[in-house]
Amino acid sequence: MRILHVLDHSLPYFSGYSFRSQYILRAQRQLGLDVFAVTSPKHERFDKLVETIDGIEYHRTEWPTYSKVQGIPLAKQIATVAKLAKEVSRLGVEINADVIHAHSPSLCGLAAAKAARSLKLPMVYELRYYEEDAAVDRGKTQYNSMRYRLSQRLEQQALEQADAVVTISRALRGDLIGRRISPEKIFIVPNGVDIENFKPAEPDEELTVKYGLSNRIVIGFIGSFYFYEGLETLIEAAKILFVHRHDVKLLLVGEGEAETMLRQQIPEALRERFIFTGNVPHEEVRRYYSVMDVLVYPRRRSRLTELTTPLKPLEAMAMGKVVVASDVGGLRELLDDGNAGILVETDNAEALAEQLLRLAENERERQAMAKRGSEFVVNERSWSSIAVGYQSIYDHL
Repeated sequence: MRILHVLDHSLPYFSGYSFRSQYILRAQRQLGLDVFAVTSPKHERFDKLVETIDGIEYHRTEWPTYSKVQGIPLAKQIATVAKLAKEVSRLGVEINADVIHAHSPSLCGLAAAKAARSLKLPMVYELRYYEEDAAVDRGKTQYNSMRYRLSQRLEQQALEQADAVVTISRALRGDLIGRRISPEKIFIVPNGVDIENFKPAEPDEELTVKYGLSNRIVIGFIGSFYFYEGLETLIEAAKILFVHRHDVKLLLVGEGEAETMLRQQIPEALRERFIFTGNVPHEEVRRYYSVMDVLVYPRRRSRLTELTTPLKPLEAMAMGKVVVASDVGGLRELLDDGNAGILVETDNAEALAEQLLRLAENERERQAMAKRGSEFVVNERSWSSIAVGYQSIYDHL
């Protein structure tokens, strides 16, 4: 079976979206499927129109020309869908595809649906998140604004035109049913982790020396510093924790729009106990996990965080680390309702500090929780087992 995946963007851009895409394609190939990918014009810069990453062909779509229709509402979206649909149709014929599998956002789904109709092929649309909710949480639009409603309508069209819809969480499936998408065509393929790549390791000696982590309990975060991640709550919790424990440091790996705000929260006297590393290459991320004892994901409550599940907590659990997260829907589902990690009240720095203090003072509890998290990931969230779900969806179509 030959599957053509339609993606917004991909590696070598680093994002949770890119890594999930690569994990899916690699796992499907290991199952014996022939997989190919095409990225939308939003991928933007590329050196070659076709490049191979980890043995998988990625085809790039060039930007359409907007100059003659730039002032017309929806012109850019319409031109993007038309350009991408033409490329998907061309590739579908070239590789003799059996299934077109598009991944959100909606422009990918609409382009794939248009191409699939012309090729008389089934189309799967994978909804990972609602683009309109992500835009709200990043301050790019407001809930129920014209832009929000337009994005919502485009999403609805992509969902309705798909022969099957894949989503990543139970919460998203429930929301889709509320949008009148037939339950019979909705399938869940949750986020997973490459357990061969992410597994327990000894603390990296170079990083331990570089950041002065010897004989320290290290609380950490790895990811993008978006406002919806709620890292200001972690900063406040750490300030409370440091009053009680002088052997704790906070290690923040990544960067993003909230970084300036976060740095301004830290008193001069505590600066040396907060470590900002900046972005690190993906192949180095495991080294940073290795020096951490507890990973914290204090997301704010919003539609985005209630419905979607991130990748990073799964990586942390696979590495044998304790995960503490805010009690929002996406993280609650990811942590198996608190069986694989610790859930705390959202936006409550005092409650978070209390849990971190308890973990700092009880190594045995840290080890027991880390073991439960690791076992959950290995048994329930390894890509080698999750990818089998795609095979059954394709067979069904």
